[in-house]
Amino acid sequence: MSRILKSGLVLGLGCVMATAAAAQDAQRGVGVMDRERPDYDPIGIRAGGFIIYPSVTGSVEFTDNLFNAPTNEEDDTVFAVTPEVVIESQWSRHALNFEAAMTSNFHSNNDSDDVTDYNFGVDGRVDVTRDTFAEAAVGYAVAHEDRGSPDLPSAAAEPGEFEEFFANIFLTHRFNRLTLRPGFEYIDTDYDDVPLRPPAGGVVNNDDRDRDEIVGSLRASYEVSPAFSVFGEGRYREINYDNFDDNLGGGGVARRDSEGFDALVGTSFDLGALARGEVGIGYTEQDYDSALIPNVDGFIYEGGVEWFATELTTVNLSGARSVEETTINNSAGYLSTSVALGVDHELRRNILVGADVNYSNSDYEGINRDDDVIGLGVDGTYLVNRNFSVSLGYEFESRESNAAASDYDTNSVLLSLRAAL
Repeated sequence: MSRILKSGLVLGLGCVMATAAAAQDAQRGVGVMDRERPDYDPIGIRAGGFIIYPSVTGSVEFTDNLFNAPTNEEDDTVFAVTPEVVIESQWSRHALNFEAAMTSNFHSNNDSDDVTDYNFGVDGRVDVTRDTFAEAAVGYAVAHEDRGSPDLPSAAAEPGEFEEFFANIFLTHRFNRLTLRPGFEYIDTDYDDVPLRPPAGGVVNNDDRDRDEIVGSLRASYEVSPAFSVFGEGRYREINYDNFDDNLGGGGVARRDSEGFDALVGTSFDLGALARGEVGIGYTEQDYDSALIPNVDGFIYEGGVEWFATELTTVNLSGARSVEETTINNSAGYLSTSVALGVDHELRRNILVGADVNYSNSDYEGINRDDDVIGLGVDGTYLVNRNFSVSLGYEFESRESNAAASDYDTNSVLLSLRAAL
Protein backbone atom coordinates (compact mmCIF):
# COMPACT_ATOMS: atom_id res chain seq x y z
CA MET A 1 0.00 0.00 0.00
CA SER A 2 1.20 3.48 -0.70
CA ARG A 3 1.95 5.66 2.27
CA ILE A 4 2.37 9.15 1.12
CA LEU A 5 2.55 12.77 2.25
CA LYS A 6 -0.44 14.06 4.14
CA SER A 7 0.01 16.10 7.31
CA GLY A 8 0.68 19.46 5.69
CA LEU A 9 -1.79 18.70 2.91
CA VAL A 10 -4.62 18.06 5.35
CA LEU A 11 -3.91 21.15 7.44
CA GLY A 12 -3.35 23.41 4.47
CA LEU A 13 -6.09 22.26 2.12
CA GLY A 14 -8.61 20.91 4.61
CA CYS A 15 -9.93 24.27 5.74
CA VAL A 16 -10.03 25.71 2.23
CA MET A 17 -11.92 22.78 0.72
CA ALA A 18 -14.09 21.60 3.59
CA THR A 19 -17.27 23.18 2.28
CA ALA A 20 -16.77 21.92 -1.27
CA ALA A 21 -15.86 18.43 -0.10
CA ALA A 22 -18.91 18.13 2.13
CA ALA A 23 -21.13 18.89 -0.84
CA GLN A 24 -19.78 16.01 -2.93
CA ASP A 25 -22.00 13.11 -3.87
CA ALA A 26 -20.08 10.60 -1.72
CA GLN A 27 -21.08 6.93 -1.51
CA ARG A 28 -22.07 6.14 2.06
CA GLY A 29 -21.06 2.69 3.22
CA VAL A 30 -18.22 2.36 0.71
CA GLY A 31 -14.59 2.99 1.72
CA VAL A 32 -12.88 6.11 0.39
CA MET A 33 -10.33 4.07 -1.56
CA ASP A 34 -12.93 1.58 -2.85
CA ARG A 35 -15.67 3.81 -4.20
CA GLU A 36 -16.32 4.42 -7.87
CA ARG A 37 -15.30 7.74 -9.41
CA PRO A 38 -16.81 7.77 -12.92
CA ASP A 39 -14.94 10.91 -13.94
CA TYR A 40 -11.56 9.55 -12.84
CA ASP A 41 -11.68 5.74 -13.08
CA PRO A 42 -9.94 4.22 -16.14
CA ILE A 43 -12.49 2.77 -18.55
CA GLY A 44 -10.22 0.03 -19.91
CA ILE A 45 -10.32 -1.65 -23.29
CA ARG A 46 -13.29 -3.87 -24.05
CA ALA A 47 -12.47 -7.20 -25.72
CA GLY A 48 -15.55 -9.38 -26.10
CA GLY A 49 -16.75 -10.39 -22.65
CA PHE A 50 -13.64 -8.95 -20.97
CA ILE A 51 -12.26 -5.53 -20.09
CA ILE A 52 -8.49 -5.02 -20.17
CA TYR A 53 -6.97 -2.46 -17.78
CA PRO A 54 -3.33 -1.70 -18.70
CA SER A 55 -1.24 0.73 -16.65
CA VAL A 56 2.35 1.78 -15.98
CA THR A 57 3.71 3.51 -12.88
CA GLY A 58 7.00 5.35 -12.66
CA SER A 59 8.41 6.39 -9.29
CA VAL A 60 11.42 7.89 -7.57
CA GLU A 61 12.13 7.17 -3.90
CA PHE A 62 14.72 8.62 -1.55
CA THR A 63 15.74 6.56 1.48
CA ASP A 64 18.23 7.48 4.19
CA ASN A 65 18.99 3.84 5.15
CA LEU A 66 18.89 1.55 2.12
CA PHE A 67 20.22 -1.51 3.95
CA ASN A 68 18.19 -1.02 7.15
CA ALA A 69 21.48 -0.96 9.01
CA PRO A 70 21.94 -0.07 12.72
CA THR A 71 25.00 2.10 11.98
CA ASN A 72 26.83 3.55 8.97
CA GLU A 73 23.56 4.13 7.15
CA GLU A 74 23.72 4.60 3.38
CA ASP A 75 21.21 6.80 1.60
CA ASP A 76 20.18 6.24 -2.00
CA THR A 77 17.71 7.27 -4.67
CA VAL A 78 15.72 4.46 -6.26
CA PHE A 79 13.91 4.72 -9.59
CA ALA A 80 11.23 2.17 -10.42
CA VAL A 81 9.01 1.28 -13.36
CA THR A 82 5.94 -0.95 -12.95
CA PRO A 83 3.89 -2.03 -15.98
CA GLU A 84 0.72 -3.92 -15.09
CA VAL A 85 -2.28 -5.43 -16.82
CA VAL A 86 -5.55 -6.61 -15.30
CA ILE A 87 -8.19 -8.47 -17.33
CA GLU A 88 -11.68 -8.88 -15.84
CA SER A 89 -14.64 -10.81 -17.21
CA GLN A 90 -18.02 -9.08 -17.48
CA TRP A 91 -20.23 -12.16 -17.54
CA SER A 92 -23.60 -12.32 -15.76
CA ARG A 93 -22.63 -15.74 -14.32
CA HIS A 94 -19.20 -17.12 -13.48
CA ALA A 95 -16.02 -15.01 -13.51
CA LEU A 96 -12.48 -15.23 -14.87
CA ASN A 97 -9.73 -12.70 -14.15
CA PHE A 98 -6.05 -12.36 -15.00
CA GLU A 99 -3.35 -10.12 -13.56
CA ALA A 100 0.34 -9.61 -14.38
CA ALA A 101 2.82 -7.01 -13.13
CA MET A 102 6.56 -6.35 -13.13
CA THR A 103 8.62 -3.87 -11.09
CA SER A 104 12.21 -2.97 -11.97
CA ASN A 105 14.23 -0.95 -9.44
CA PHE A 106 17.34 1.05 -10.32
CA HIS A 107 19.61 2.53 -7.62
CA SER A 108 21.73 5.63 -8.06
CA ASN A 109 24.56 4.53 -5.73
CA ASN A 110 24.13 0.79 -5.17
CA ASP A 111 23.43 -0.93 -8.47
CA SER A 112 24.07 -4.33 -6.82
CA ASP A 113 20.60 -3.87 -5.32
CA ASP A 114 18.91 -3.38 -8.69
CA VAL A 115 16.21 -6.03 -8.91
CA THR A 116 13.19 -6.97 -10.99
CA ASP A 117 10.14 -8.52 -9.34
CA TYR A 118 7.22 -9.91 -11.31
CA ASN A 119 4.05 -11.87 -10.76
CA PHE A 120 1.10 -13.23 -12.69
CA GLY A 121 -2.02 -15.09 -11.73
CA VAL A 122 -5.46 -16.27 -12.74
CA ASP A 123 -8.54 -16.53 -10.56
CA GLY A 124 -12.12 -17.50 -11.30
CA ARG A 125 -15.52 -18.42 -9.97
CA VAL A 126 -18.01 -21.03 -11.15
CA ASP A 127 -21.63 -20.45 -10.11
CA VAL A 128 -22.90 -24.01 -9.75
CA THR A 129 -26.34 -23.17 -8.38
CA ARG A 130 -27.97 -20.23 -6.65
CA ASP A 131 -26.55 -21.44 -3.32
CA THR A 132 -23.31 -23.04 -4.46
CA PHE A 133 -20.19 -21.66 -6.11
CA ALA A 134 -16.54 -22.64 -6.44
CA GLU A 135 -13.54 -20.30 -6.47
CA ALA A 136 -9.99 -21.09 -7.56
CA ALA A 137 -6.74 -19.22 -8.14
CA VAL A 138 -3.24 -20.02 -9.33
CA GLY A 139 -0.21 -17.76 -9.56
CA TYR A 140 3.54 -17.39 -9.70
CA ALA A 141 5.83 -14.65 -8.38
CA VAL A 142 9.52 -13.75 -8.26
CA ALA A 143 10.35 -11.36 -5.43
CA HIS A 144 13.19 -10.30 -3.13
CA GLU A 145 13.57 -10.21 0.64
CA ASP A 146 13.72 -6.80 2.26
CA ARG A 147 17.10 -5.59 3.46
CA GLY A 148 17.21 -6.09 7.22
CA SER A 149 15.20 -9.32 7.12
CA PRO A 150 16.39 -11.60 9.97
CA ASP A 151 16.64 -14.50 7.49
CA LEU A 152 18.87 -12.52 5.09
CA PRO A 153 22.56 -12.24 6.15
CA SER A 154 23.58 -8.63 6.88
CA ALA A 155 26.67 -9.23 4.71
CA ALA A 156 24.58 -10.22 1.67
CA ALA A 157 25.96 -8.62 -1.50
CA GLU A 158 22.49 -8.35 -3.02
CA PRO A 159 18.85 -8.84 -1.99
CA GLY A 160 17.83 -12.47 -1.62
CA GLU A 161 15.60 -13.64 -4.46
CA PHE A 162 12.86 -16.21 -4.07
CA GLU A 163 10.16 -17.76 -6.23
CA GLU A 164 6.68 -18.67 -5.10
CA PHE A 165 3.98 -20.73 -6.76
CA PHE A 166 0.52 -20.93 -5.23
CA ALA A 167 -2.80 -22.57 -5.98
CA ASN A 168 -6.04 -22.71 -4.04
CA ILE A 169 -9.65 -23.80 -4.40
CA PHE A 170 -12.68 -23.13 -2.20
CA LEU A 171 -16.25 -24.39 -2.39
CA THR A 172 -19.07 -22.40 -0.78
CA HIS A 173 -22.55 -23.81 -0.19
CA ARG A 174 -25.42 -22.18 1.66
CA PHE A 175 -28.03 -24.20 3.59
CA ASN A 176 -30.59 -21.53 4.46
CA ARG A 177 -28.75 -19.58 7.21
CA LEU A 178 -25.82 -21.98 7.48
CA THR A 179 -22.88 -21.66 5.05
CA LEU A 180 -20.04 -24.18 4.69
CA ARG A 181 -16.76 -23.35 2.96
CA PRO A 182 -14.11 -26.10 2.65
CA GLY A 183 -10.82 -25.13 1.02
CA PHE A 184 -7.39 -26.32 -0.03
CA GLU A 185 -4.22 -24.25 -0.52
CA TYR A 186 -0.76 -25.12 -1.81
CA ILE A 187 2.36 -22.91 -1.71
CA ASP A 188 5.83 -23.81 -3.02
CA THR A 189 8.69 -21.45 -2.09
CA ASP A 190 12.20 -21.67 -3.54
CA TYR A 191 15.06 -19.42 -2.35
CA ASP A 192 18.10 -18.60 -4.49
CA ASP A 193 21.63 -18.70 -3.05
CA VAL A 194 22.99 -15.34 -1.85
CA PRO A 195 26.57 -14.10 -2.40
CA LEU A 196 28.32 -12.34 0.51
CA ARG A 197 30.31 -9.12 0.44
CA PRO A 198 34.04 -9.12 1.29
CA PRO A 199 35.68 -9.82 3.65
CA ALA A 200 33.22 -12.65 4.35
CA GLY A 201 32.98 -13.70 0.70
CA GLY A 202 31.53 -16.96 -0.50
CA VAL A 203 27.88 -17.88 -1.04
CA VAL A 204 25.07 -18.76 1.37
CA ASN A 205 23.36 -21.95 0.21
CA ASN A 206 19.63 -21.43 0.69
CA ASP A 207 18.48 -24.87 -0.44
CA ASP A 208 17.59 -25.67 3.17
CA ARG A 209 14.96 -22.89 3.08
CA ASP A 210 13.01 -24.33 0.12
CA ARG A 211 9.65 -25.73 1.21
CA ASP A 212 6.10 -26.75 0.32
CA GLU A 213 3.10 -25.78 2.43
CA ILE A 214 -0.30 -27.45 2.27
CA VAL A 215 -3.34 -26.05 4.10
CA GLY A 216 -6.75 -27.66 4.35
CA SER A 217 -9.56 -25.67 5.91
CA LEU A 218 -13.25 -25.77 6.78
CA ARG A 219 -15.33 -22.77 7.76
CA ALA A 220 -18.92 -22.83 9.01
CA SER A 221 -20.87 -19.60 9.45
CA TYR A 222 -24.38 -18.95 10.68
CA GLU A 223 -26.37 -15.86 9.76
CA VAL A 224 -27.98 -14.59 12.95
CA SER A 225 -29.41 -11.61 11.05
CA PRO A 226 -28.78 -9.97 7.67
CA ALA A 227 -26.16 -7.77 9.35
CA PHE A 228 -24.54 -10.26 11.72
CA SER A 229 -22.99 -13.75 11.44
CA VAL A 230 -20.94 -16.00 13.69
CA PHE A 231 -18.38 -18.50 12.40
CA GLY A 232 -15.98 -21.23 13.34
CA GLU A 233 -12.97 -22.21 11.25
CA GLY A 234 -10.39 -24.97 11.44
CA ARG A 235 -7.17 -25.20 9.42
CA TYR A 236 -4.69 -28.06 9.16
CA ARG A 237 -1.21 -27.09 7.97
CA GLU A 238 1.69 -29.27 6.80
CA ILE A 239 5.11 -27.84 5.88
CA ASN A 240 7.79 -29.98 4.23
CA TYR A 241 11.33 -28.80 3.49
CA ASP A 242 13.23 -30.01 0.46
CA ASN A 243 16.60 -30.43 2.20
CA PHE A 244 18.29 -30.88 5.57
CA ASP A 245 18.98 -27.68 7.53
CA ASP A 246 22.65 -26.69 7.59
CA ASN A 247 22.27 -25.16 11.05
CA LEU A 248 20.54 -27.94 12.99
CA GLY A 249 22.51 -30.41 15.11
CA GLY A 250 25.81 -29.50 13.52
CA GLY A 251 24.30 -29.38 10.04
CA GLY A 252 22.74 -31.86 7.66
CA VAL A 253 21.01 -34.08 10.20
CA ALA A 254 17.43 -32.78 10.32
CA ARG A 255 14.75 -30.96 8.36
CA ARG A 256 12.35 -28.32 9.63
CA ASP A 257 9.28 -30.33 8.59
CA SER A 258 6.21 -29.71 10.74
CA GLU A 259 2.46 -29.97 10.97
CA GLY A 260 -0.05 -27.93 12.90
CA PHE A 261 -3.49 -26.44 13.12
CA ASP A 262 -5.45 -23.23 13.73
CA ALA A 263 -8.85 -23.14 15.43
CA LEU A 264 -10.85 -19.91 15.28
CA VAL A 265 -14.25 -18.59 16.30
CA GLY A 266 -15.53 -15.14 15.51
CA THR A 267 -18.09 -12.84 14.01
CA SER A 268 -18.59 -10.90 10.80
CA PHE A 269 -20.89 -7.92 10.46
CA ASP A 270 -22.08 -5.36 7.95
CA LEU A 271 -23.81 -2.33 9.45
CA GLY A 272 -24.37 -0.63 6.11
CA ALA A 273 -23.39 3.03 6.23
CA LEU A 274 -21.72 2.70 9.64
CA ALA A 275 -19.14 -0.12 9.55
CA ARG A 276 -18.32 -3.63 8.43
CA GLY A 277 -15.71 -6.19 9.37
CA GLU A 278 -14.72 -9.57 10.73
CA VAL A 279 -12.88 -10.59 13.89
CA GLY A 280 -11.77 -14.05 14.97
CA ILE A 281 -9.84 -15.43 17.96
CA GLY A 282 -8.44 -18.87 18.62
CA TYR A 283 -5.48 -21.14 19.20
CA THR A 284 -2.60 -22.37 17.03
CA GLU A 285 -0.03 -25.12 17.35
CA GLN A 286 2.87 -26.13 15.12
CA ASP A 287 4.70 -29.40 15.93
CA TYR A 288 8.13 -30.05 14.40
CA ASP A 289 9.28 -33.52 13.41
CA SER A 290 12.80 -32.98 14.73
CA ALA A 291 13.42 -33.00 18.49
CA LEU A 292 16.02 -30.29 17.80
CA ILE A 293 13.24 -27.76 17.18
CA PRO A 294 10.80 -26.74 19.93
CA ASN A 295 7.12 -26.68 19.09
CA VAL A 296 5.25 -23.37 18.77
CA ASP A 297 1.76 -22.74 20.15
CA GLY A 298 -0.35 -19.93 21.50
CA PHE A 299 -3.31 -17.60 21.26
CA ILE A 300 -4.06 -16.14 17.80
CA TYR A 301 -6.39 -13.58 16.32
CA GLU A 302 -7.10 -12.12 12.90
CA GLY A 303 -9.51 -9.61 11.48
CA GLY A 304 -10.25 -6.20 10.11
CA VAL A 305 -12.84 -3.47 10.59
CA GLU A 306 -13.84 -0.58 8.31
CA TRP A 307 -15.55 2.35 10.03
CA PHE A 308 -17.21 4.90 7.75
CA ALA A 309 -16.68 7.80 10.14
CA THR A 310 -18.21 10.25 7.67
CA GLU A 311 -19.14 10.15 4.00
CA LEU A 312 -15.61 11.39 3.25
CA THR A 313 -13.53 9.57 5.88
CA THR A 314 -12.85 5.85 6.34
CA VAL A 315 -10.97 4.38 9.31
CA ASN A 316 -9.42 0.92 8.92
CA LEU A 317 -8.25 -1.28 11.79
CA SER A 318 -6.66 -4.68 11.18
CA GLY A 319 -4.58 -7.19 13.08
CA ALA A 320 -3.31 -10.75 13.11
CA ARG A 321 -1.31 -13.20 15.22
CA SER A 322 0.09 -16.33 13.59
CA VAL A 323 2.99 -18.80 13.48
CA GLU A 324 5.56 -17.99 10.78
CA GLU A 325 8.57 -19.89 9.44
CA THR A 326 12.21 -18.92 9.95
CA THR A 327 15.61 -20.51 9.36
CA ILE A 328 17.54 -18.46 11.91
CA ASN A 329 20.11 -20.61 13.71
CA ASN A 330 18.60 -22.75 16.50
CA SER A 331 15.15 -21.18 16.17
CA ALA A 332 11.84 -22.78 15.39
CA GLY A 333 9.14 -20.63 13.90
CA TYR A 334 8.08 -17.38 15.51
CA LEU A 335 4.82 -15.90 16.72
CA SER A 336 4.05 -12.84 14.62
CA THR A 337 1.70 -10.26 16.16
CA SER A 338 0.64 -7.22 14.16
CA VAL A 339 -1.88 -4.39 14.28
CA ALA A 340 -2.46 -1.48 11.88
CA LEU A 341 -4.62 1.65 11.94
CA GLY A 342 -5.24 3.73 8.83
CA VAL A 343 -7.35 6.75 7.93
CA ASP A 344 -8.34 7.72 4.37
CA HIS A 345 -10.00 11.03 3.58
CA GLU A 346 -11.46 12.47 0.39
CA LEU A 347 -10.67 16.18 0.28
CA ARG A 348 -12.17 16.39 -3.16
CA ARG A 349 -13.41 13.75 -5.55
CA ASN A 350 -9.91 13.69 -7.08
CA ILE A 351 -7.76 14.54 -4.04
CA LEU A 352 -7.25 11.68 -1.55
CA VAL A 353 -5.11 11.75 1.57
CA GLY A 354 -4.30 9.11 4.14
CA ALA A 355 -2.25 8.26 7.19
CA ASP A 356 -1.41 4.99 8.90
CA VAL A 357 0.46 3.58 11.85
CA ASN A 358 1.38 -0.07 12.31
CA TYR A 359 3.12 -2.24 14.87
CA SER A 360 4.44 -5.78 14.70
CA ASN A 361 6.23 -8.10 17.11
CA SER A 362 8.19 -11.23 16.21
CA ASP A 363 8.80 -13.58 19.14
CA TYR A 364 11.26 -16.29 18.08
CA GLU A 365 10.95 -19.71 19.67
CA GLY A 366 14.07 -21.55 20.84
CA ILE A 367 16.30 -18.47 20.95
CA ASN A 368 16.34 -15.20 22.85
CA ARG A 369 15.20 -12.87 20.09
CA ASP A 370 12.27 -10.48 20.13
CA ASP A 371 11.74 -7.80 17.43
CA ASP A 372 9.41 -4.81 17.62
CA VAL A 373 8.74 -2.83 14.43
CA ILE A 374 6.83 0.45 14.25
CA GLY A 375 5.83 2.08 10.97
CA LEU A 376 4.29 5.48 10.24
CA GLY A 377 3.15 6.83 6.90
CA VAL A 378 1.27 9.71 5.30
CA ASP A 379 0.16 9.95 1.69
CA GLY A 380 -1.67 12.05 -0.85
CA THR A 381 -2.94 11.25 -4.34
CA TYR A 382 -4.12 13.66 -7.01
CA LEU A 383 -6.28 12.13 -9.75
CA VAL A 384 -5.52 14.33 -12.76
CA ASN A 385 -8.08 12.62 -14.99
CA ARG A 386 -9.14 9.06 -15.77
CA ASN A 387 -5.72 8.34 -17.32
CA PHE A 388 -3.20 9.97 -14.96
CA SER A 389 -2.61 10.27 -11.21
CA VAL A 390 0.23 11.60 -9.04
CA SER A 391 1.10 10.39 -5.53
CA LEU A 392 3.52 11.70 -2.93
CA GLY A 393 4.31 10.12 0.39
CA TYR A 394 6.52 9.73 3.42
CA GLU A 395 7.23 6.58 5.45
CA PHE A 396 9.14 5.92 8.66
CA GLU A 397 10.08 2.47 9.99
CA SER A 398 11.91 1.59 13.18
CA ARG A 399 12.95 -1.80 14.55
CA GLU A 400 14.06 -2.49 18.12
CA SER A 401 15.46 -5.93 18.87
CA ASN A 402 17.29 -7.66 21.70
CA ALA A 403 19.51 -9.31 19.05
CA ALA A 404 22.86 -7.61 18.54
CA ALA A 405 23.15 -5.07 15.68
CA SER A 406 19.53 -5.52 14.61
CA ASP A 407 18.01 -2.10 15.39
CA TYR A 408 17.42 0.42 12.63
CA ASP A 409 15.52 3.58 11.67
CA THR A 410 14.59 4.32 8.06
CA ASN A 411 12.95 7.35 6.46
CA SER A 412 11.80 7.40 2.84
CA VAL A 413 9.95 9.74 0.51
CA LEU A 414 8.23 8.46 -2.64
CA LEU A 415 6.89 10.34 -5.67
CA SER A 416 5.04 8.37 -8.35
CA LEU A 417 3.15 8.98 -11.58
CA ARG A 418 0.62 6.45 -12.88
CA ALA A 419 -0.78 6.24 -16.40
CA ALA A 420 -3.73 3.97 -17.13
CA LEU A 421 -6.24 3.30 -19.89
